[in-house]
Amino acid sequence: MNRLVKLLPLLVLLSIPFIAQGQTVNAASCSQSDVQAALNSAATNATINVPAGSCSWSGFSIAKAVTLQGAGIGKTNITLGSSTNTVTKQSAGILRISGFTFSKTGGGDAGKGFNVEGSWKSAQPMIFQNNAFIISNTGLFRINVAGGIIFSHNSFTGDWDDSFLQIKDANDASGSWKAADTIGTKDTNGTWNVYIEDNTFLGGTNQGIDCDDACRMVNRHNTFTNSESNSHGDDTSPYGMRHFEIYSNTFVNSRDSSQLSNENQAVWIRGGTGVIYNNNFTDLAGNTWGDKPEVRLNIRGAEDVRPQGSCSQVAYPVPRQLGQNYNGTSSFTDPIYLWGNSGKVGIKADWEWGNPCGFTFSNFFQWGRDGVDNDSSSIDPNGSGSNSAKPGYTAYAYPHPLVSGGTGGGSQTSLSPPSGLQAIVN
Repeated sequence: MNRLVKLLPLLVLLSIPFIAQGQTVNAASCSQSDVQAALNSAATNATINVPAGSCSWSGFSIAKAVTLQGAGIGKTNITLGSSTNTVTKQSAGILRISGFTFSKTGGGDAGKGFNVEGSWKSAQPMIFQNNAFIISNTGLFRINVAGGIIFSHNSFTGDWDDSFLQIKDANDASGSWKAADTIGTKDTNGTWNVYIEDNTFLGGTNQGIDCDDACRMVNRHNTFTNSESNSHGDDTSPYGMRHFEIYSNTFVNSRDSSQLSNENQAVWIRGGTGVIYNNNFTDLAGNTWGDKPEVRLNIRGAEDVRPQGSCSQVAYPVPRQLGQNYNGTSSFTDPIYLWGNSGKVGIKADWEWGNPCGFTFSNFFQWGRDGVDNDSSSIDPNGSGSNSAKPGYTAYAYPHPLVSGGTGGGSQTSLSPPSGLQAIVN
């Protein structure tokens, strides 16, 4: 008996699974060739340390489940060239990119810095954390997958018409619109939505974030300064946004004479369903363009670009329009909910592209059926004042459990570039 008692601690120790220490690989420099060599030699789940320096990446492909760790913002500075770089989600583990400053200039919206590829459901998430992205006259990310991407504690700086995040599975190849929604805690493991949290956005005024075909977006705890969260419906895009959660963000407008302050809206929704709550909005008034709504709701699919066909063929509900969801078998009406927003919350729900068919908007969108506005009436004159949440809705865990060691980003409201980046921007 005494012998057994003495052996128990050893037996317990042996019963604990052995956790292998991850491999560490040090790239010789930040050059594309040296980082590629480090990637080639690294095992799955390794950490690749990329030293400080200024280098260029163009046409680079990163397709291994590793942590690519730069020396820090303003230290490892990567200029993105004219050939788009590709990062691909991996089934073997998480691909994490952290500690870099990425910059790109020129090429227009079509000239993306990164394409994000990979399987929506079977691959592990990809995480961009603690980076700075600085762009001018260009696009930054084209995300060709419905979800499984996390952006945490990054800063994004750009010009008026620059695009930071375009989330667009153009053919819905992964079947996002054929699968039930993953709103809130329905995304059980936090791997099926795009999570954008604790970042700062400066500029990208006209299309900073574009939640487009098949996109499942959770946009939370960010600061947008002269920037907006945009979307597409089934109109100029073949599928449009799947669903969205926009909450606990701060939307700031400088209300000055700069081009960046000319905002048409802070949040623009053109299809699908979701929730908009606990955000704080600056009044979009003054500037060059005058007073603008903070939240804009449109149904272009019943206006000038009609998936149902000619005007005589268009009937409610238009495919994938505002307030439409899908349960895995059929479409159903699932209203957009707003509550708990503060500051100035002006909502415009109306036609936007001339209404050539002469339709009545309320035949296609009705409060109480396609949208529920529970904001306080003192903030939003259209709101009920109840501030009641969407029944049955619970937000997914925040911060995202797969994000660790995040610093900075979420509270910045300055119109200047992040500390230490002024020389790079200039």
